[in-house]
Amino acid sequence: INYYTSGGNRTTSDAAIPVKPNSSIRFTGRTNVLAKLREHFMAESNDKLHRRKFFLLYGMGGIGKTQICLRFIEEMSDCH
Repeated sequence: INYYTSGGNRTTSDAAIPVKPNSSIRFTGRTNVLAKLREHFMAESNDKLHRRKFFLLYGMGGIGKTQICLRFIEEMSDCH
């Protein structure tokens, strides 16, 4: 694993890089937002081209946007 610091390059083999971060164990609710995300990304497209889908999740800082995304990734990891 290579990483850069202000002191230059370093190489180490004992660093652990998580494959994907987990949502907080205290995360609850937001089922309606998660359902909308699933519906949006799992819907079949009538378009002949398989275009990339986007979803904008916005709001004030600290309201759980990152946790919603992490939970969605956890739930969808078996599908993709």
